[in-house]
Amino acid sequence: MTESTKDIDTLAKGGRTNIAGFVLRLAARIPFLFIAGRIYGPDLVGRFAIAVVVVELAALLATLGLKRGLAQALSSTERPHAYVVWDAMAVAFVASLIASAVLFTFPEIMYPNTAITGLDRFLPLIIVAVAWSDVSLAALAYRLNVKA
Repeated sequence: MTESTKDIDTLAKGGRTNIAGFVLRLAARIPFLFIAGRIYGPDLVGRFAIAVVVVELAALLATLGLKRGLAQALSSTERPHAYVVWDAMAVAFVASLIASAVLFTFPEIMYPNTAITGLDRFLPLIIVAVAWSDVSLAALAYRLNVKA
């Protein structure tokens, strides 16, 4: 096998893993939606689902393409890889804080046409954790050490 064939095989394996991860994340939420629908009713579950979609989109934007670009940055740098990964984590952290602040200040983006009550406003604080986990998993995937 040539070097480019190995790279393509590795990318294809990563793509399959990414799709499988997406399907598993979706499947993991289905039981919760059924149980929550029975307990809280379809209106509140729908409201929560919209808020989760907005938060997931904000977390995706907060990674700033680092999920894909981190491998390229790691393969083309002379700097120690730990420094590159921590730089990516810092960028994701700042972008996550900005996204969290916007959604915290304007929760109507997450909850259109409904009143904001209780702890609704604090849901965007999870964006930092989602963005950091995505970037750190991308770094582990570059090292082919996803099991870690």
